[in-house]
Amino acid sequence: MTHTAAIAPKHLAQYGMLAMPVAFAGFPLYVLAPDFYAVQHGLSLGLLGSILLLIRLLDGVQDPVLGWLADRYRKYFMLSLIVAGTLLVTAIYSMFNAVIFSPALWFALTMIMAVSSHSIISIILGAQATLWTHNPLDQTRLAGAREGFALIGLVIAVSAPSLLAQIVDDEKIYVIYTLILAALMAIGLICFSRIPRAVIQDDGAEKQNGFILSALRALPPQTRKLMTVYAASMLAASIPAVLVIFYVRDLLQAEALTGLFLLAYFLSGAISMPVWKNISQHHGKYKSWLFSIFLAVAGFIGAFFLQAGDVWQYAIVCVVSGFALGADLTLPPSILADDIHRFSNHRFAGTFYAMLAFLSKASLAFASVTALWIMDAAGFIPQQTNTDAALFALAATYALVPCALKLCAAALLYRFFIHANPGEYDETTTSRRHRGDHDHA
Repeated sequence: MTHTAAIAPKHLAQYGMLAMPVAFAGFPLYVLAPDFYAVQHGLSLGLLGSILLLIRLLDGVQDPVLGWLADRYRKYFMLSLIVAGTLLVTAIYSMFNAVIFSPALWFALTMIMAVSSHSIISIILGAQATLWTHNPLDQTRLAGAREGFALIGLVIAVSAPSLLAQIVDDEKIYVIYTLILAALMAIGLICFSRIPRAVIQDDGAEKQNGFILSALRALPPQTRKLMTVYAASMLAASIPAVLVIFYVRDLLQAEALTGLFLLAYFLSGAISMPVWKNISQHHGKYKSWLFSIFLAVAGFIGAFFLQAGDVWQYAIVCVVSGFALGADLTLPPSILADDIHRFSNHRFAGTFYAMLAFLSKASLAFASVTALWIMDAAGFIPQQTNTDAALFALAATYALVPCALKLCAAALLYRFFIHANPGEYDETTTSRRHRGDHDHA
């Protein structure tokens, strides 16, 4: 039996580098932009939520198409990445620095351009990892490299605004911010282009017709269940992402510390990733993911009880919930890669990762719309004096609702993969077998 050689650390780094600008871009798109247009351009939270809903619906329709195109035209991966990367940088620059006409329309147009480009890069990154190797351990290493570099990109993204505010004029902050993104994108594309083509296993996929309906029919029940759990978990994680700036600035009264809080959260996630990798190798990916969900709830529920000035308490919340983030980032994509290989669905790899990307963005869309509409209905106004009722609604939506959704995800995960068929989905045996293969290669 022939075994694929382990992927070299150099190639892991070359692959992961492109995740840095992708993650960097996600922060201004999904966290900074709604607050920026509410405060700087006076758009209501209800209007912003409605615009985001329409954009996400469009995004949801196009994602499977982009995944299908990725499966059909893999030889154009690099060209697609260059075009998408250029459009993504241009869209984010225009969103924050060059509002030419109606702010609402401009927000919608630049957001559509940005999220479409962002989708293309994300789908290709996921598909490339799956086509590279059949080994579950290497799939976990690839997911770890991708999400590890993504966390580095997020750390830079959340730190840059506060740091730039100390050294440049306000009107230049987002200009330089976009230049940082452009530099990261250029480095990521160059590194990705250096991945040796010989190590990538195509399995004749370019000759397959990866039609979307065929991919849906090929989706195994196990993977459908995985995506159900993933959607619930991502919905829980998306609500705090939408409201974090409001929570820190308007409830904790600690706007100056926003960057440090987010930095603590993402650094904790980065540190935890090798820990979760080790745990998953000994206890299986599903059980490890379940434990991380309980840890996230235990760490995050305290945010509901905090008041203005409780900065140290919130820092602890960020560190604990951030530690759980590492599992959320690495385990689901790695499990999907295992499923693709287990059921020999390599020709649909791009489409399946497009489905995962769609679920992530659909969750963020629903979270954005719901959270912003709730805040608008509660009478909450960003960067203004708010009533106790409005602040209570903010705290409950920010903390209680996500914890309840996380517990729903935990129940589904336990029901689908741990309780119903104990041992059937335990990857530890597979992982040990492949580790032995490497040792004897």
